[in-house]
Amino acid sequence: LMIRGLHLAGVSATMRSINFIATILTERVEKVTWANLAIFSWTILTQSGLILFAFPLLGSALVMLLLDRNLGTTFFATEGGGAILWQHLFWFWGHPEVYILFLPATGLMSLMLPKFVGRKLFGYQFIVDSTLGLGVLSFGVWAHHMFTSGVDPRLKASFMAISIAIAVPSAIKVFNWITTMWDGEIELSAPFLLCAGAIGTFIIGGVTGVFLA
Repeated sequence: LMIRGLHLAGVSATMRSINFIATILTERVEKVTWANLAIFSWTILTQSGLILFAFPLLGSALVMLLLDRNLGTTFFATEGGGAILWQHLFWFWGHPEVYILFLPATGLMSLMLPKFVGRKLFGYQFIVDSTLGLGVLSFGVWAHHMFTSGVDPRLKASFMAISIAIAVPSAIKVFNWITTMWDGEIELSAPFLLCAGAIGTFIIGGVTGVFLA
């Protein structure tokens, strides 16, 4: 039941992502162009693209797991694909899922911060490009969750390099948020404090990510 429930959740997420992509691509009014599309809409568009490519793979892995447990197939059994195949399929979905959750939050922060510091968002195009960069790179780092699983060291090196590279678009967002706050008329309200705390948490977590990579 849990496997079937997860599968249905993945189907619904995929359908929702198609809905959002179609809406953003075709339902914009004439004055809303790619050059002035809201940052939150950019993050939802990127998130939906990630869902569209990641969730069907999770769905296929869940179907294979269901067949293994109920019909005696050997996709993930020792004599078949083994547990390592499950890890690859799961984490190919699992790492983009991190950004599926994270990117809309960055879009909200990019909308909220300017309101509470009295300035326009610094570097709109850089924020957009970093969002798209995170979306693309998130599909190239899944095996950094599998460093103890016996993956070929040559493959580990490539995942290590991309894990370092993904820090670049993350840092771009942080620097743009900090520059947006610089010399602004900061209002120490709850939304601003939550954004500032999130930036601090993101910096600490991001720095540890580089060392771990």
